[in-house]
Amino acid sequence: MHKFFEDLQDGQRLQCRAVEMTREGIVEFALQYDPQPFHVDEERARESVFGGLIASSLHTLSACTRVVVEAQEDLNVIGGVGMGESRMYNPVRPGDTLSVEAWWTDLRRSQSRPDRGHATIECRVTNQRGEPVVDYSYRYLIGCRDSQWQDEA
Repeated sequence: MHKFFEDLQDGQRLQCRAVEMTREGIVEFALQYDPQPFHVDEERARESVFGGLIASSLHTLSACTRVVVEAQEDLNVIGGVGMGESRMYNPVRPGDTLSVEAWWTDLRRSQSRPDRGHATIECRVTNQRGEPVVDYSYRYLIGCRDSQWQDEA
């Protein structure tokens, strides 16, 4: 069953599964997308200000995005239209388990295109020690119940 803009409520929480960050995943992502020494080389990472291997912030955001999208279930997302500011607090290390809190906010139906609405998902990520890792948000266009699944915004 599809979910639509009308099914969302301001403040409604998404149920996101935990994100496990492994050494192998951290290095693999970094080798392909962000090959900084503190992401790919254990020895150089130990000599860095981080004192050890850490995940790329892009990897952390990507991994957390996955669980947020999964938690949306079968929502009629037309497309993403932006991201809010990302604030990084603590590095993510191999073996960390991340918890993602995500909730809908700033819901408003489009005045010019009433077959869609604008919605923001605010996200707060913490590690297994309850320490903050990152805060960020996404802005979406969501199809309304009387619209068809659409490919363009």
